[in-house]
Amino acid sequence: MKRTINYLVLLVFISALVIGCSDSDTSVGNVTAPISPPASSYDAKYAIDWMWLSGKIVADESRDNPPQAGRIYTYLCIGLYECVVQGMPMYRSMSGQLNEMPQMPMAYPAYEYDWSSVITGAMPILFRGLYRVLYTPSHNMINNMANNQRTLKYAEKDSAVINRSLMLGEAIAHKVLEWANTDGFYRIYGAPYNPPTIFENPSNWEPINPGDTAVEPYWGTLRTLAVQSASSNYLPPSYGFDTTVGSPFYNDQLEIKQIRENTTQEQRDIALFWRDKQLTLQPPGHWVSIVYQMIAKHDYKLDKAAEAFGYLGIGIGDAFISCWYAKYFNNYLRPQSFIRRFMQPGWTPLVPTPPFPDYPSGHSTSSGTCAYLMTKVFGEIPFTDTTHLRIGMAPRSFNNFKEAADECSNSRVYGGIHYRNACENGVIMGENIGADIYNRVRLRKNQ
Repeated sequence: MKRTINYLVLLVFISALVIGCSDSDTSVGNVTAPISPPASSYDAKYAIDWMWLSGKIVADESRDNPPQAGRIYTYLCIGLYECVVQGMPMYRSMSGQLNEMPQMPMAYPAYEYDWSSVITGAMPILFRGLYRVLYTPSHNMINNMANNQRTLKYAEKDSAVINRSLMLGEAIAHKVLEWANTDGFYRIYGAPYNPPTIFENPSNWEPINPGDTAVEPYWGTLRTLAVQSASSNYLPPSYGFDTTVGSPFYNDQLEIKQIRENTTQEQRDIALFWRDKQLTLQPPGHWVSIVYQMIAKHDYKLDKAAEAFGYLGIGIGDAFISCWYAKYFNNYLRPQSFIRRFMQPGWTPLVPTPPFPDYPSGHSTSSGTCAYLMTKVFGEIPFTDTTHLRIGMAPRSFNNFKEAADECSNSRVYGGIHYRNACENGVIMGENIGADIYNRVRLRKNQ
């Protein structure tokens, strides 16, 4: 009798292992748990709460580094999608679609899962694994959110279902982190960099403010997510550096100077609204905020939220890698340097100049990418952006995502920190990156 029982236990274990490890339809698909309610039957509250917390932590940690903030959002968004996709029968995993992304742990078809709880299991691990060092208040916020969500779920459902779901989320988080840790970030982290000087080439970027050092000069060497390489969608400047009065490059700098001398209140409001510096969600987090506002306003279900965050995460990641490659490839000086040297000594912009090269604009490139992808997910719909209410800024309304991206791009001209071609081409380059991503990563099975 005992041998029979042991045999049955062994048989069940082997069967579960085969199901969990089978690669049948898992390169771009997923085995779903048929007895689990689909993600489309869940509200998106847990997804919204965690992505809201991501912006809160980025703001509170006060680390002024847009690419690094973008990397945090990227893997949180991708992890969230992978936690939910097995409850989305008409969708595929990103495994096998994103560069070097391994197969994710699978749900067992014979058991029920709670997809919101899978997110709860994953997010604390992802936060801590991506940051590695967090302030105590951030740890407390993560713990409080996870504990509150677990308490609510245990009151709603069988504890075995919740425990199983939490464990699946934890396993997915660990696998996402293993993959993230091979993207090249820790290879370039803190690597020394000596920028070329203006004596070698007058068009070269130079540090402007005391203590400035180049932000992430090697970011363009990180592994991309969906696009083939950081240079795949590179868009060169429309015209080169030129100090000749009346030349296109000179006129772009002159426009910056003239706007600074006659800045309207609307231009000032736009420049500050999209600045997204310390104590904010940082530039990539602004689009995370727009997306969770959109989901909450329209009461989208968890499957739609997961799709939106999934594409958003890929877009943020590839946009920053591609943009930073182009920045340090061109290594163009900022308007503040040009205007001081060739027009007006001592000139200062409305917004402090960031410590990295000008072309293309990072805000413009990432906004172009995010706007393109979110239009694919949600369509052409108007929205009001309340991202900065917490710091006293009035909301701004837009007819569609493209309009928001264009305003974000213009904000860098109004702020005096990017010349116009860097902004306009940045949006175009971002849209090209978005189209490339959407063509390569097919989350919907009928896409």
